[in-house]
Amino acid sequence: MDNNNSYNDNDLIKQSAEGNEQSFALLVKKYEKAVFSTIYRYTGNKEDVEDLAQEIFIKVWKNAKSFKERSKFSTWLYRIVVNHCLNYKIKVKKQRRDIPLEDVSKEGSTSSALIVQNDCDSKVKVEIIKKAIRSLPKRQRLALILAQFEDKSHQEIADIMKVSPSSVHSLIFRARITLRKMLKELL
Repeated sequence: MDNNNSYNDNDLIKQSAEGNEQSFALLVKKYEKAVFSTIYRYTGNKEDVEDLAQEIFIKVWKNAKSFKERSKFSTWLYRIVVNHCLNYKIKVKKQRRDIPLEDVSKEGSTSSALIVQNDCDSKVKVEIIKKAIRSLPKRQRLALILAQFEDKSHQEIADIMKVSPSSVHSLIFRARITLRKMLKELL
């Protein structure tokens, strides 16, 4: 089983559902980079990517029997990734509400000073762009990330988000307009 092209995803997830760890390892190996990348782009938090990915793959292993082949395995997996990231963002937001205001203001003044000092620095511009993307409404952000960074088609995104392809087009269009406005002001 060393050639993961000899098995399709549906065969591998069926075998995983039956407890075949080797098949599951092949799925993990095939999708781990994409999962890591999606988690990072969606959450913007490097420190938690590995933990979140591990939680997601555990969830996939535990729920392998619930895969019904109504969609591609990759679509089903991305749905799990997206839902897990959304739950993570809600949890983080709740935790931030509990941080004392003086801690937030110290953090904010440091990053503001950094942006002013290094305005021409491309790393700062990249961080500004990432921050702008993270500030988009969650459905726009998700559609944009899947289209722009994960090279998903509008149909694949529609399947993942459970919306129509025209809704995906609209979400991406609005996300780009919002980003242009934000970045015009910031950059």
